Amino acid sequence: MIFNTPTIFASVALVALIMAFCLILVGQENKRDGMRAGGAGLLAHALAYCCFTLYGQVPLWLTYGVGNTLLALALAFYAASLLRIHGQPVPWARIFSLPLLMAVALTALIDTREPRMFAACLVLILQCLLIMAWTWRYARNGGRAYLLLLIGGGISLIGLLLRVAAIATGAAADLPYNVSNLRQTVSVSIGTVTVMMFSLGLVLMAKERSEAALRDMALHDALTGIANRRAILETFERELERSRRAGTALTIALLDIDHFKLVNDTHGHLAGDAVLQQAAALLRQRLRQSDEIGRYGGEEFLILLPDTGGDGALTVINELRTAVAAQPACFGDLVLSYRFSSGLWCGVPGPGDSSDSLIAQADAALYEAKAAGRDSVRMAPARRS
Repeated sequence: MIFNTPTIFASVALVALIMAFCLILVGQENKRDGMRAGGAGLLAHALAYCCFTLYGQVPLWLTYGVGNTLLALALAFYAASLLRIHGQPVPWARIFSLPLLMAVALTALIDTREPRMFAACLVLILQCLLIMAWTWRYARNGGRAYLLLLIGGGISLIGLLLRVAAIATGAAADLPYNVSNLRQTVSVSIGTVTVMMFSLGLVLMAKERSEAALRDMALHDALTGIANRRAILETFERELERSRRAGTALTIALLDIDHFKLVNDTHGHLAGDAVLQQAAALLRQRLRQSDEIGRYGGEEFLILLPDTGGDGALTVINELRTAVAAQPACFGDLVLSYRFSSGLWCGVPGPGDSSDSLIAQADAALYEAKAAGRDSVRMAPARRS
């Protein structure tokens, strides 16, 4: 089926203009989420197709030169939007050098048919490849929006390569923007799909990133960046069940910073925050990849050591105590030394063991460590057979 080419251009321009308005409007709420850049790209896309509809009625430099430069500008804004959505710095000079290259090349080649068509296709191909490469690099695990961008970029590449093939085979005369034939209908329709895929992909990608950020906030402690109480307890439940099924040892350790209230009372709560941040970073750095740590309370940390028995657990915790003693926290000009006490529960979880009961035993051992003078470790009594 063959459609009127200028009519397709006008329809795409109208759709892109409406979507541009929506994205720019939404982007006003959060100016760093990439929606305004995506909206600017759609606006440039709409203006480019408006230029294409005028082919044969106004000078060629406007319909072809300005039109394709605006199309390159649209792809540049899509790339910028993609990077902003993922919180990456935007290399503005590199991104917008390609639209500039398009403008210079078409100005020089405007009176030649095949060379100007080939130059325009080459720049647009480079831009599509760049967008697809960045999309793949920053694709979020679990998200699917990046697939829309990859499909849109791939379809656009197919359309551009078809035009390159037509130029190479001497069929460039069949591709002016005011001619309606099967080849032109396919080429322009591909452009329509590209607009839809890019715009929807960027919107959904921003949504996925926002949802991922909310999930991250819900599971991580805002001050220290490690797992919060809810997250570490959920992990504890999984590790408990895994150890019970496999019959392997599990150690849980409750760590409490000694005399933490004195730090807050003497130096202020910001100094106390610095101690907590230093402690969390140091503990996380010293633990194995398989170990888990979370902020259990104000100055308490819960550590899970899978496949670790009593002797290994004592070695790990005492190494942590040594590391903490050797690296005091810094707050401004202050050097704040601190220590911690710890209570451990070690063993193979049985059918009657729950996270609450094991934490209660570790907490009792922690109380003993504090009663013994602090800066020490105590282990809960082993279960009797």
